[in-house]
Amino acid sequence: MTSPPLPPLYEAPANEHVLVSFDGRVLEVFGYVDDARYHLWERPRLEFGPGRRQGLAIVTRHGRRHSIPYDAHLLPGLQSLAEQLARSLAETPEH
Repeated sequence: MTSPPLPPLYEAPANEHVLVSFDGRVLEVFGYVDDARYHLWERPRLEFGPGRRQGLAIVTRHGRRHSIPYDAHLLPGLQSLAEQLARSLAETPEH
């Protein structure tokens, strides 16, 4: 009997100290002040802030917020991860 295929893993560094990862169900942040996990049930989304001090925020439907500074040259990878997260959310029914 074969195991079902694993969903793709998406990883994007935000800066030299932080990695954001999404496995299709759980969004994780590694290496900041502390690690954080957000299940799709929490409906996490990434918001990108403009301006000189660029940052992204992970915001959940319950108002939980995690702010992370990002390096401008790493923005495309973070945006790609955010798009994959949005697609997964669209395919996941709300509870």
